[in-house]
Amino acid sequence: MRRCMNSKNFNLILLKHNFFTKILNFSSVSSGQINSNDVPRIDEQWLNAKPFNKLPGPSKYVFPLTFLPGGSMHNKTLLDVHAFIRKKYGSISLLKGNFGQPDVVFTYNPEDFEKVYRTEGVWPMRIGLETFQHYRLNKRPEVFKGIGGLVTEQGKPWHEIRTKVNPVLMKTQTVRHSLQQIDEIATEFLNKIPQLRNPKTMEMPNNFFDEIKKWSFESISTIALNRRLDLIRSKNPDPKALRLANAMQTFFQLSFEFDVLPSFWKYYETKKFKKLMSTFDEITLITTDYIERAILDFNTKSNEEAKSVLEKLLVLDKQIAFIMAMDMLMAGIDTTSSTLTTVLYNLAKNPSKQNKLREEIMKIFPEKDFQCTVQNTKNMPYLRACIKEGLRITPITPGNFRMTGQDLVLSGYQVPKGTGVIMGVMALSNEEKYFPKSHEFIPERWLKEEPFASAKKTSNPFVYLPFGFGPRTCIGKRIAEMELETLILKLIRNYKISWEQPDLKYTSNLIIIPVSPLKFKFEEI
Repeated sequence: MRRCMNSKNFNLILLKHNFFTKILNFSSVSSGQINSNDVPRIDEQWLNAKPFNKLPGPSKYVFPLTFLPGGSMHNKTLLDVHAFIRKKYGSISLLKGNFGQPDVVFTYNPEDFEKVYRTEGVWPMRIGLETFQHYRLNKRPEVFKGIGGLVTEQGKPWHEIRTKVNPVLMKTQTVRHSLQQIDEIATEFLNKIPQLRNPKTMEMPNNFFDEIKKWSFESISTIALNRRLDLIRSKNPDPKALRLANAMQTFFQLSFEFDVLPSFWKYYETKKFKKLMSTFDEITLITTDYIERAILDFNTKSNEEAKSVLEKLLVLDKQIAFIMAMDMLMAGIDTTSSTLTTVLYNLAKNPSKQNKLREEIMKIFPEKDFQCTVQNTKNMPYLRACIKEGLRITPITPGNFRMTGQDLVLSGYQVPKGTGVIMGVMALSNEEKYFPKSHEFIPERWLKEEPFASAKKTSNPFVYLPFGFGPRTCIGKRIAEMELETLILKLIRNYKISWEQPDLKYTSNLIIIPVSPLKFKFEEI
């Protein structure tokens, strides 16, 4: 009976798809169509390339069914999707769009990466999280007033926002104004280690990742709002913070299901889709409350220099300031927490590298109790190399996404302007071809003066792009680097960190996060 019902559901989905394909003109850019205002390419390279419709790839109608219960891709992660596509179809393939989604090209060729980035123009297109845009513009227009934010806006509207926020978020000297506060938060986390660990085994508890997320949330709240939440030092932290953390987990998972996997949410709102919308409501409610409280604080400190991102942007544009602060609170928790975990894990598994990092730190900070400043953290090459190497092995996402800015030839195939391209950076950054001894954690490969010729980084810089490239580089890059550097300095200077458990396991939806209990062992130096 159940098989029969599943079969009926499959047929119903296909009927719906065929029906809507015939009667609807999709608003999204359709791959394979050249804008009438563009002059078609007639050069030799383009004419000699294979046609777009000859790209290998799964069947448009059969592949979506593999994600349903009983299918080979059911309950698979984003990493699984990447691995399947590449193994079955090679270094370049076409995933044909369904249910109003555009076609997407998967490529694992760094020469293709460079072509896409070099030709994306001043207004790069990165379609994604359409459910997020739908919620902000259609479900809650009274809150967002027509502005989706940097993640979902495109073209001129995106450029106008980015132009306003770049001076506040992308200049190192501006971001580092918060270093003293970030140092205080890192010290609080450091001092909490003895309270968290098992006094006999020196291991952290199973929920140590939750503690790391508290540090991350406390840090980003301070930078975005100049507001402390007391998540680390308080025994009874704000329950809204826990609600937000839980809501973000739901957001990442359901957005993956509706924005990445085949879905017909544009035509029919399922119970699970409504849950995603209510999750957005929860996130909006909590973050708005934090922002409004921060603004009240600003009004009582009107004579002080603006410190937070929110304060600085309020002078320029109130609505953009509100949305940017909200997005920072959303994006700055799991991403930074996962990266910190990855770096600590690799240092714990490689004690010689950890000792080398400690030597660098102790030359600058001979005393255990120290405060980070802009000046004394300026020259920390091995620390930054460790972070880079951690992000090489396990970046925050397995691939970067862009829409082609013009007609391109990728891996010998014609790819028209406006086609979505997913560039599989994680797979390549873990291959011997691009990073010799790629399975090893070798921070030295990022240091110019180190004689590690057999383990040098790749000569093609487009293989390693954890924060993206060009005008659409991750807006939180400088903030994340400052947070990570500060806490790692504190921890490695004061503790020997080891890992005696099975290898750390990860899962992935929109981002890659650890799923194993983080039972690090912390022993005083």
